[in-house]
Amino acid sequence: MLEEKIRGAVLGAAIGDALGTLVEEMDRETVKKAYGGAIVGFTEPSPLSVCPHLKKGQYSHETQMFLLVLEIYAEKGRFDEELYVERLIEWVKDEKSHRYPAGSHINAALSYAAGVDPSEARVKSADIDGAVPALAAGIFRWDSSYDAYEEGALIASVTHNDEALIDTAGVLAVAVSEVIGGRVLLSTTDDRLGFVEILREFARTEMVRAYLDMVSQVLIKNVDSLDDVILMLGNGSFAPEAFAISLYLAVTNVSSFRNAVLKAVNSYGDFGGDTDAIAFITGGLVGGYLGASAIPSDWIECLESANYFDLVVKKLIDKMKV
Repeated sequence: MLEEKIRGAVLGAAIGDALGTLVEEMDRETVKKAYGGAIVGFTEPSPLSVCPHLKKGQYSHETQMFLLVLEIYAEKGRFDEELYVERLIEWVKDEKSHRYPAGSHINAALSYAAGVDPSEARVKSADIDGAVPALAAGIFRWDSSYDAYEEGALIASVTHNDEALIDTAGVLAVAVSEVIGGRVLLSTTDDRLGFVEILREFARTEMVRAYLDMVSQVLIKNVDSLDDVILMLGNGSFAPEAFAISLYLAVTNVSSFRNAVLKAVNSYGDFGGDTDAIAFITGGLVGGYLGASAIPSDWIECLESANYFDLVVKKLIDKMKV
C-alpha cells in the first residue's frame, strides 16, 4: 500500500505538471484560441503556449527539480545538500535539458558553479517553483511530518532565501507526508479543516498561516465555483498563494484524481495563472492520498519517462527498508 501511495504521488505530480504546462500563464480567451476550450487530457502544446517546444506528455522544470531531489533520496537514502548542489550545477551546464523557465534555480545553480558563497548564491524569490522539490521530502519522510518539514524547508533553502517560500516548502512536505502516511482522512469538511489546521501548526510564518486560514474560510463557505476559488485564494506564482489553491483543489476533489487535476490545470481564470505548479502539487497530494491505481492508465502511458519514475520509486522503497 505504501508503494502504491508513493507511486501515486510521484506520477500524480509529474502528470499534473505536464498537463498544467499546456496552459501556464494563458488567460481563458487564449486557452480557447489555443485548444478550443478547457484542457481535458494530454495534447500537443499549442504554438501560443509558453512551451511550444515540448511534446505531448512532456513535463516542465517543476518535475525536473523534483526528480533531481527524488533521485538523491533514492541513491543515498537521505537528502545530501552537497550532492544536490553538484547535480544543480550539472543540470545548469546542460542547456539542452532545460525546460521553461526555472529562472531562480538557473540563477542559483550558476552562482554555485561560479563559486559564489552559498549565502549569496541563494535567490531572493518567493515563486512556488522554489518550493515544489520539497514534495520529495514529504514522500521519503512519509512516517514523520516533523522530519518532512525540516527537510522540505532545507531543500528550498539551498536555492532560495525567502522565508515565506521556505516555510511553504516545509508545509508542502508535511502535507505529502500526512497523506502518504495515511494519518488524515479527507471525506468531510471537518476532516479537511482538521488537515488544514495540522498544516497551520507546522507553519512558521504569518504569511503562510494567513493563506491557510483563507483555505479554511473557503472550505467553510463550501465554494464550488472554480472562478470564485481563484478570486478568493488567487492562482499566481507566489508560493503561499499557489500552495493554498492547490491544497483546496486537492482536499475538495479526493474522490477523483482526474477531476482534481483537471480543475487545477484549468485554474487559469480570466488572467492566467501558474497552472503547472498548481496541478503539480494537486496531483502529488491526490495521487498520494488515493494511490497510483486512481490515476487514469492512459495518462500514465502518455507521461514522459513513466517507466523511469517507477524505477526511482522502487529504489526509494529499497532505501526506506519498509
